[in-house]
Amino acid sequence: MQTKVTQRSTQLGPLVRAPRFIVALAAACLVSGADIHADEVTEWNAHAVQVLLDTGASPFQWRTMAIVHAAIYDAVNGIQQKYTPYFVTEWGPRGASAEAAAAQAGYTTLVTLHPSQKATLDAQLASSLAKLPGNGTHNRRVQVGLAWGEYVANQILAWRSTDGFTTPLPGYFGGGAAGVWRSPPAGTNADGTLPAIFPQLALLVPFTMLSHDQFRPGPPPALTSALYAADLNEVKAVGRIDSTVRTPEQAQIANLWANVGLPNENDAIRPVVESYGRHFALVDTARIFALSNFAAEDAIIAGFDCKYTYNLWRPYHAIRLADTDGNPDTEADPNWNSLIPAPRHQEYVSNHAIITTAFMHTLAELLGDEHTYTISSPTYPGYSSTFTRFSDAAAQARDARIFAGIHFRNSCNVGGEQGVKISKHAVHNFLLPLHEGHEHHSPMNREGDQDRD
Repeated sequence: MQTKVTQRSTQLGPLVRAPRFIVALAAACLVSGADIHADEVTEWNAHAVQVLLDTGASPFQWRTMAIVHAAIYDAVNGIQQKYTPYFVTEWGPRGASAEAAAAQAGYTTLVTLHPSQKATLDAQLASSLAKLPGNGTHNRRVQVGLAWGEYVANQILAWRSTDGFTTPLPGYFGGGAAGVWRSPPAGTNADGTLPAIFPQLALLVPFTMLSHDQFRPGPPPALTSALYAADLNEVKAVGRIDSTVRTPEQAQIANLWANVGLPNENDAIRPVVESYGRHFALVDTARIFALSNFAAEDAIIAGFDCKYTYNLWRPYHAIRLADTDGNPDTEADPNWNSLIPAPRHQEYVSNHAIITTAFMHTLAELLGDEHTYTISSPTYPGYSSTFTRFSDAAAQARDARIFAGIHFRNSCNVGGEQGVKISKHAVHNFLLPLHEGHEHHSPMNREGDQDRD
């Protein structure tokens, strides 16, 4: 079963960093039925997604996507020299194969971050290289590209090894005061006895933001406010497990997004990027995936920064304990429960709202908003959502968390606003087109290498 979403929900600024022909080209591809064209960047995007799906990775591991695409981008751009470097600032060696560099950068980052997948990744790298012209690894251009791709990947990995991802932090258990997060009962654990998860993500070194709190919004509405009461009463009605006002389709949407994360969103938009096919240089594709995943990972960091700053309770406790909030327009329901169990971390802001908005808005900035694609999840088979705009997925993700009974609408709206800010900051400040005549030489250049592609 599918649902098609057509409403426009996000106003987009000018596509100042995209080539002027990009939107027209997209329309031409759709009209002409241009062949879908996979390249080494989209191929290793798919491999990264599969690694995360196979390992059951949570948002704690989604930084993999940004690391993989940082390495692929700097490896390819170091050879094709079209945009400013991201982290590795020297240029690649002359004559190196950009395709080989992309494959090796993707492989090296993935096998380092997920060594249990080595056998699969070894086979995937061999397959990538076998498709390259000129007798594969025996070709000197390929050999130089492989060395460069591995060098770049190791530089990125070394940098991110000190980003705070593995830093142990004390658990946050919340408290018993009105409005303060505490864990719901789970298994043999009583109410409020478990710590909030993923505290490291609130302090992780960002990919494009200046700091983890750069886009931190103001606090959530006061418990005594009219806005808080309206939001609580909405989720109380539509998000309860046995709601009589939630439609069957809204329940499907809630369940779909409970199973959709950043890997699934990469899967969904990959055919859109592939549809540009041979009209793109390899570095153009690398830039799209890098910027969109940088923005998404920074949105995760910003979301957790906000959660661990304000520590707002989830609807589960807000509704059950509404008689303690001091608001005359809310009424407690001690037996209330949500359609979907809430993740074990704080409510404000919605991570799905901020992440999906940052990811999709970046794609809209680069490619234009109007594209058709389908979001699905292998862990929720039989239902998917098809969209005609990138902004539509972000809008549905916001609604889905209310249908699920785990977020207030204000938290979804604020998350969406923060996602747009993060996206614009990334697109307008990173991986920018080089000025004509820009020179940048690499210490890895070797005498006698062929001219660059």
